[in-house]
Amino acid sequence: NIDPEGSYFHFCCNETVNGFEFDFKTFPWHLIPKDQPVIGDMSSNVATCEIPWDKFAMIYMGAQKNLGTAGCTVMVIREDLFGKAEKDVPILCDWTLHEKSPDTYYNTPAIFPMYVTGLFCQ
Repeated sequence: NIDPEGSYFHFCCNETVNGFEFDFKTFPWHLIPKDQPVIGDMSSNVATCEIPWDKFAMIYMGAQKNLGTAGCTVMVIREDLFGKAEKDVPILCDWTLHEKSPDTYYNTPAIFPMYVTGLFCQ
């Protein structure tokens, strides 16, 4: 059931425990309210299928499945989502702070996993 009052719609695009993967061509996009951002966990199927980028507000993926080593998460965030964090959201979850300060980090990133993921993406 999709909550029409929900702030967003989240789904795991490929669930590996039971072996279920959504087919983006037949996915019922029309059932999701137009103003609800769609968030997708693509940890298991990124780089294995064509992604309908225009359907998603944000996609995240743990690199250890298909992109690199453990310790790195890749996020693709639609620009209009920046600046909408609630006041009590922890700093590490406020995407705007990270987007606006590329030379300063609030934590020390795991450089090796980022490097390996970068190599894979090249």
